[in-house]
Amino acid sequence: MKKLQLAFCITLLFFGLITSSSAQEADNDISASDIFVDKDSKYTKSLLRIIEDLKNTIQVRLNDIEKKHAQLVLLKPEFKNKHTIITEDIPFTIDEGYESNLLKFISFEYDGTKIRQVKLESRKKRILFEFAFENKTMLINPNDVMSTEVILTRFDTEQKTVIKTISLDNQIRALRLMESSLRNAFYRMDVMIVLLKDKKDRANEYQIDI
Repeated sequence: MKKLQLAFCITLLFFGLITSSSAQEADNDISASDIFVDKDSKYTKSLLRIIEDLKNTIQVRLNDIEKKHAQLVLLKPEFKNKHTIITEDIPFTIDEGYESNLLKFISFEYDGTKIRQVKLESRKKRILFEFAFENKTMLINPNDVMSTEVILTRFDTEQKTVIKTISLDNQIRALRLMESSLRNAFYRMDVMIVLLKDKKDRANEYQIDI
């Protein structure tokens, strides 16, 4: 009987050590963005609510764009799998004291009627020193926007990060940029459809004017 009691105590001690070790591992599994965050504070909870609201809004924007894309391809079939919208094209700007040009655009890649990936890109290049370029790319996964990858490419280096690993404040900045860019793209697609339809109607009007 004593041997059975001893074996039972050893078993309990063994499982207790495993549980304690697992708890320590869970506590150590904290991303760099969370080290200085008080998860129980009202401020942190408010930031998390903002992030959740932005994620939901982004999904609404993506759904709206998919519906608008279905209309667009009726007038422009070549946009079925991919289309790009230029949001800024500045041929001359002063950047860090150098004459540069700047191009920003958003690209959509589709798998059937669903968006497969969204790319936000900016390309900056000095006019006199063309080798000194700086490209920024944000690869947005519609199924998990927090896994969005950000790539900074310069002539001498390349840096990559995922937005879920950055601070909560910067996550909000990134999500707000996504939301505003998608909203802007939706409006531009709407204008594009109106212009394409008007062009088609004018051509048809001319054809039937016998």
